Amino acid sequence: MDTNETPNRSSIRAGVDRRTIVSLGGLALLCGCVADGSRTLPGPIWPDLDESCPIPPAPPTASGGRATPSPLPAGGVLPRSDWARGAPICSLMNPMLPVKYVTVHHDGMTPFTAEDQRSSAGRIEMIRNGHRGNGWGDIGYHYVIDRDGRVWEGRAINYQGAHVKNCNEGNLGICCLGNFDEQSPSAAQMAALERQLKLLMRTYGVPKSRVKTHQEWAGAKTACPGRSLQASMVKLRRSSALA
Repeated sequence: MDTNETPNRSSIRAGVDRRTIVSLGGLALLCGCVADGSRTLPGPIWPDLDESCPIPPAPPTASGGRATPSPLPAGGVLPRSDWARGAPICSLMNPMLPVKYVTVHHDGMTPFTAEDQRSSAGRIEMIRNGHRGNGWGDIGYHYVIDRDGRVWEGRAINYQGAHVKNCNEGNLGICCLGNFDEQSPSAAQMAALERQLKLLMRTYGVPKSRVKTHQEWAGAKTACPGRSLQASMVKLRRSSALA
């Protein structure tokens, strides 16, 4: 895993003991964007915690205004409440800075071919458990795209993500479900990714040169987003679709 999150110094609340996080985190570590994508284990179900913390404002848009918490492409974004079984820990997350980059990932676990909503929701929850097991405040990605082309809300865009080590500031993360070293993204998945990228680029004024994949960041020691999605992203950026 080549991601990080710098938490604030406050302790985890509502009785979740940090030693418990460490002990369970060994299982959860295998969930998420990894280089080999060879294994997956279910993590613990992290409890719903209510910190009653204020939500920081969304990052400014290209026009200087504020984006809604979930910018909507065609078909909309499925809300976090449709999949998450625990709330974010706001004290472990930092407010989002003005958006300058968008980074594309795969989840890097075992191949995933299911197209139904329930299976996708379960996969996203497994990723969240893995990221929480690392001591992070929430799932590290801002958006998740499944095999049927649904776009799911991940971490609120009001908060900095945890998806590219040392490069999370002003960087929106999109994760496509599957292991694209071992399978190819579906046509519906790629169409939804293109729509979402175009919307985010337009909303935040992000040029095509700052739409990256995980492995393209300097110092990133990962194969993410896998061979087939990497090739698809290179092709997409060379086309006029993301102009």
